[in-house]
Amino acid sequence: MFEKVLVPIDFSDESDRVLTFTKGLKQFGLKEITLVHVVDIGHAVVYPLPAAISEAIEVRIEERRAELELHGILTQSFILEGNPSDEILKMTRDNDYSLIITGSHGKRLLEEILLGSVSEAISRESKTPVLLIRYDILKDIEQVEPLDEYATRTFRKVLFPSDFSRCSKEAMEVLKDLKKAGVKEVVGLHIVDTKRVETETEKDEQLRACKSETNKIMKELNSAGFKVSSICRVGDPLTEILSVAEETNATLILMGSHGKGVVREWLIGSVSLNVIRTADRPALVIHEGES
Repeated sequence: MFEKVLVPIDFSDESDRVLTFTKGLKQFGLKEITLVHVVDIGHAVVYPLPAAISEAIEVRIEERRAELELHGILTQSFILEGNPSDEILKMTRDNDYSLIITGSHGKRLLEEILLGSVSEAISRESKTPVLLIRYDILKDIEQVEPLDEYATRTFRKVLFPSDFSRCSKEAMEVLKDLKKAGVKEVVGLHIVDTKRVETETEKDEQLRACKSETNKIMKELNSAGFKVSSICRVGDPLTEILSVAEETNATLILMGSHGKGVVREWLIGSVSLNVIRTADRPALVIHEGES
């Protein structure tokens, strides 16, 4: 499942923590890591970069490449110039990566509109599955245990919110493959969005349909060898996903994303991206057309 992974880095403590986390995936079949650092020419104080700065970047990326090689993981590295999210997405289109791993600052929506976010742009547009972990969460975990050890437990219990769409069905196919990564238990979740129901009768009808469809999904996952349970809730999708993740002690949230356009995203939001911004555990985002 995780044989070939792309990890964008910027040499900060935050991205180094993501690298340490990534090492822990070796036991799940990780064989090759590609490190990429993109010089953001749109925000560079001086461009072209002075030779001394270019050489310093080469030294720093080589240090990280060599460390991963010592850990027994084949590693290659690239230094690119341009818009970071555009260059990273181009790499995913030109190469057969099984996963992108990146951190997230957990910005609020207004900050995202004003400042932008490379990690969220990648998760919104990438056709490769994206595993996102908030930087502040990794920093907290690092205080109590090694991050590579934490990574080995990330895939034990998956919360799988589904809206029964084609996108969710494709996300479920990825979920089945995660059995190779040690997933043993799956909690299926569907939320009847209170903003989309107008009457009690409509709510009851959607709940009945929810239970029927969720049972079908759980039966399929049970046949695939997972221990499964299902939950149907009525409420705000983001609030319920975060609540159920906490209640069930899920180690990972796996979600499909329909890849809405960025303008619409800013106006109405996206459940998957809002989970990325606020969840206190890793989130794996699967886009329609990936499986």
